[in-house]
Amino acid sequence: MNSTLGSNMTNTLRGTYTKQNDPRSSTSTVFPFVDILKDETPFTSFGYEPFSLGNLRDVEIYSVRDDFSLLRGRHNITLGAQADYSITKNGFQRFAASYYRFNSFEDFQVASNPASTPAQLFASRPTDFAYTYSLAPNFEQAFPSFKFGQYSAYLQDEYSFADNFKVLFGLRADYVTYPEKLKPHPLIEPLTFAGGQKIDVSNLPKSSILFSPRIGFNWDVKGDRTVQLRGGSGIFTGRVPYVWIVSQAGDAGLLQVTRTFSGNAISAPDPANPGAYTSQLPGGYRGFNESPGFYRPETVPVAGTVIPSVITAVSEDFRFPQTWKTSMAMDVQLPGGLVGSLEGIYNKDLNTAVFRNVNLVDGVNLNVRNYPDNRLIYPSANNQKFINPINGAGQAVANGAAGGGVFNTIVLDNASKGYYWSVTAKLERQFASGIYASVGYTRSDARNLFDGGGDQPLSAWQQTPTVNGANNLSLSYASYVVPDRVIASLSYKKEYIGHLATTISVFYEGSQQGRFSYLYSRDFNRDGANADLIYIPRNASEITFVPQTVGSGAEARTFTPQEQSDLFFAYVDQDKYLSKRRGQYAERNGALLPWRNQFDVKLLQDLFVDLGSKRNTLQLSLDIFNVGNLLSKDWGIIKTTNASSVLVPTNEASLAANGTTQPTFRLQLDRGGLVRETFRDNVGVASTYYMQVGLRYIFN
Repeated sequence: MNSTLGSNMTNTLRGTYTKQNDPRSSTSTVFPFVDILKDETPFTSFGYEPFSLGNLRDVEIYSVRDDFSLLRGRHNITLGAQADYSITKNGFQRFAASYYRFNSFEDFQVASNPASTPAQLFASRPTDFAYTYSLAPNFEQAFPSFKFGQYSAYLQDEYSFADNFKVLFGLRADYVTYPEKLKPHPLIEPLTFAGGQKIDVSNLPKSSILFSPRIGFNWDVKGDRTVQLRGGSGIFTGRVPYVWIVSQAGDAGLLQVTRTFSGNAISAPDPANPGAYTSQLPGGYRGFNESPGFYRPETVPVAGTVIPSVITAVSEDFRFPQTWKTSMAMDVQLPGGLVGSLEGIYNKDLNTAVFRNVNLVDGVNLNVRNYPDNRLIYPSANNQKFINPINGAGQAVANGAAGGGVFNTIVLDNASKGYYWSVTAKLERQFASGIYASVGYTRSDARNLFDGGGDQPLSAWQQTPTVNGANNLSLSYASYVVPDRVIASLSYKKEYIGHLATTISVFYEGSQQGRFSYLYSRDFNRDGANADLIYIPRNASEITFVPQTVGSGAEARTFTPQEQSDLFFAYVDQDKYLSKRRGQYAERNGALLPWRNQFDVKLLQDLFVDLGSKRNTLQLSLDIFNVGNLLSKDWGIIKTTNASSVLVPTNEASLAANGTTQPTFRLQLDRGGLVRETFRDNVGVASTYYMQVGLRYIFN
């Protein structure tokens, strides 16, 4: 609602309601998800996608905003307030249909055979098993909810010191609140984690006021708009994804329980009873079963009596992300009707969100004699990896205790490292004939501790590439910023016969296609996050390969360690990034995808009628994206990596700090052979041209 109050005051009141209902499912029948390996690498997968069963994101957002403006002399004052209230209902049951991972297809066959003996079942046991079950009656799915309120007030004064010089002063205050409290877990509250920390799964970020001061200016240097300087600096407050907060309620072990098991926790010989086997699974390990609830407890446990394999919590002093942003720009009228612009931007993270696993023990340096990679490694056994492992009954036990298993305790916390800068130069010209042309170049760089990926805290913690483990984040390249980008456009518009207008535009974008990280294919440092950056050896003396057979039957070929070493260093030589990093660790997002050029064409056909002083237009549009690929199959192609996980560790479980065993590797496979080149063409739809037709009515 817009209101005019006298000659110098206006008020605008807006209210909005947004409903987002985003369920996710699969066309599969409900069946356990199964991963099958071959030679310790993925071979095939089947079953109900492990994160889709019961997946739901249902969000209601209520927002009210009021802006009051006052013109008083040289002051243009804006006073405003905004209230946002949201209700989020989330459904997320990782491994709800249960999950199995087998070392081979033969192991899966044995595990699926009801006639298999206990000894056969033990020999073919899955390497990993997981499930999630609800604590609601009859194991019906439970949906955690989360309520969030943010209330803001802001004051802005645009003051004209002179006709050609304006300064903008602003201050914004944000107050965040959580109307609905969570419940603590009685078995987790007494536990002590890294650094003596206590974890309360009911803790939510504290309600506090966050201030965001800002200042900006615009100076028409000569008073004729031929040279303008503009810029500003201020603090901006953001939010974290709601799903990170609501997952705290879902993972707390009070609505549902997720359990993961591996190795001897699934099946192990019973030392007290030869010929018998122990298992932490309810009812003991009985092989593969297509029923998702086959290994569920017989009765629904009481909430708070079982600790899940993963919980999430928020740090006691967590603050919403804040960034200090500064920009400076100059626009100049140049000879020949050109307008030139030069702009610099610098952003500094004041508060940024990161995750840490407070139940993970500290790593120790590998320190193997005559081996150059001295990164931190972690215990291989889960009962030693976690400060508070949990047993098969979901109870915490002491570090090192027999039967202790996975207990990931992920905490949302703050850090203050991270920055972004860019410099952009642009030239543009509007011709009297209706032609408009522009070209711009941006050089930029961004470093951070965490890219913000992962829709769940555990996956967010696990997916950040590191050298020394996901609890030891280092400042590195942000995945979403490439160093160079060129943008250009050319447009022509012609009106004719009084009611028609045609516009044709060509757009160009050229840049590196993105960034990627060189990782080991497996959890080399054993911290539970399979995102370990590789060490690039200087020469063949710094890496040991083991024989590898590729193919089967008459087409099988065994590559010797020497052959793999030769192929690996040939790969390094042809790779622009690796060839410059010999003797160093790969950097997170350090490698760049190749440069790509894309041209797009846009055609607009307008039919317009002037009704009084207003023009009404019916507009038909045709967009041709990646038009170069329409002209030639070799243009506009996207490149993809053949194997960013170029090295496959083979004995990481056997490594010991200060030991004598050196790591061994195999060269990664690529389409039935060993990897030889970094990139190949992406022959999917992403590389093809495509078109879009639109129709709209424009009221002016």
